[in-house]
Amino acid sequence: MTATSPTRLDTPEQPQPRLTFVLVHGAFQTGAAWEYVAAELRRRGHAVHTPTIAGHGPNAPMNLTHHDAVASLVGYLREHNLSDVVLVGHSIAGSYISKAAEQLPGLIKRLVFQGAFAAADGNALADEFPPEDAAFFGMADTAHGFLLPFEVVRERACNDMDFATADAIYAGMSPIPVAYFTDKLDLKVFYELIGKGEVRTSYINPVNDFALPPGEFGAFPRFAQRLGPLCRIVQVQGAHYVMVTRPGELAEALIQAGRD
Repeated sequence: MTATSPTRLDTPEQPQPRLTFVLVHGAFQTGAAWEYVAAELRRRGHAVHTPTIAGHGPNAPMNLTHHDAVASLVGYLREHNLSDVVLVGHSIAGSYISKAAEQLPGLIKRLVFQGAFAAADGNALADEFPPEDAAFFGMADTAHGFLLPFEVVRERACNDMDFATADAIYAGMSPIPVAYFTDKLDLKVFYELIGKGEVRTSYINPVNDFALPPGEFGAFPRFAQRLGPLCRIVQVQGAHYVMVTRPGELAEALIQAGRD
């Protein structure tokens, strides 16, 4: 009797099904942040949308609430008649996709949190930061919006890149409404949908992502653990802006995170 290897090396590779990605940028950025990753995904045959969420980009209104950001995303999904969507959120966009899923669970194939916040029910995003970061939000002027200082972005979110690249990323950033960080979020329905298995989740963890410092308030595994015992975890090299430094690797991770 011949032992059978669990790996069939002679099995031809099966073509991957075409996925529909909606890539949602994080704070201070626009849909352009996904340019390189979107190109990689399209090259692999997938459909990709990169909306810019209300309150982001130059000259955006600063009097908006977190609800307005979510309404912007929900409106985009409806206006483009999208379904079976792999809805990806980077950084604070984890909160946008969570709330969108409450309204449109039937349109979503899977939620993918890419170094993203999975806020606790009743928390504001600001509550998910270490207490010593509270000063950032206290200094914010609601009339002019909120933008982290360059030094914080450079050392905590751009820690794996040279100064010139970090400087270019920051030059493309704009303030966003303070309320996006300070509004309390009712996420009861979202977590109920996960508990019932009606929304499936994945978490992509860039292993050098320390936008939130390690320890009690680190992003990983804290946020992934909130997304249920069946949350698919995919690790990738890179840091918070891995979409800039390693777009091909992130594209492949997104495919693995979004597949059946």
